[in-house]
Amino acid sequence: MMNLKTLRNTALVLVTAVVLAGCKAGGDNPGLEYAPNMYHSVAYEPYSQITDEDAGRWLTSIDYDDGHAEFFNSNTLNPHRMNMRLPAPRTVSRNYMPYHIPKDSLEMAAKIPSPLTGDEKAILADGKVLYEIYCDHCHGAKGEADGKVATGVVVDGVERGLYAGVANLKGDAYKDITEGHIFHVITMGKGLMMPHGSQISPEDRWKIARYVKSLQK
Repeated sequence: MMNLKTLRNTALVLVTAVVLAGCKAGGDNPGLEYAPNMYHSVAYEPYSQITDEDAGRWLTSIDYDDGHAEFFNSNTLNPHRMNMRLPAPRTVSRNYMPYHIPKDSLEMAAKIPSPLTGDEKAILADGKVLYEIYCDHCHGAKGEADGKVATGVVVDGVERGLYAGVANLKGDAYKDITEGHIFHVITMGKGLMMPHGSQISPEDRWKIARYVKSLQK
């Protein structure tokens, strides 16, 4: 015969199992939700809509004029019930400029003119800030290959660069390069320099190129 202590422990285990089972999520079952509004946004979602006007009726705490429940977030005025339609295939962002020149086609890239127009002082001011963020540590403040990475450390009283071969942008080998050349190298990389196309927007790369040319003057 089961004693009282054993019965109590068994009951405790069963209750715990039931509670844990109730928290289990799977498929369309989200499990127990202690803060439903954190999981189900009342705001409109662009591509994923909750079209059931009674969804979340048990939780409704806001008196909506049209009578829908808490989780409903569809746009009834749109025939597709979506708040944002999927873009047409192969479309690109308005501010995205495709660049398909291969890495080894530097001579071709050098012929591309800069698309930047407008206030030259503002362009150079932006270019200076971007240069200080992305380029200064290697090429130095004046482009003379004396940045922290290039100059490196002092070993036995001799200054040694961490990476040999950082370009001196004011040297004879670079003084005649074009903005298109600089843009291409920033985008695709060259030698020790890794590509920065994924980190810097096309417009900002052109601004850096313009600023580098100003340093060379």
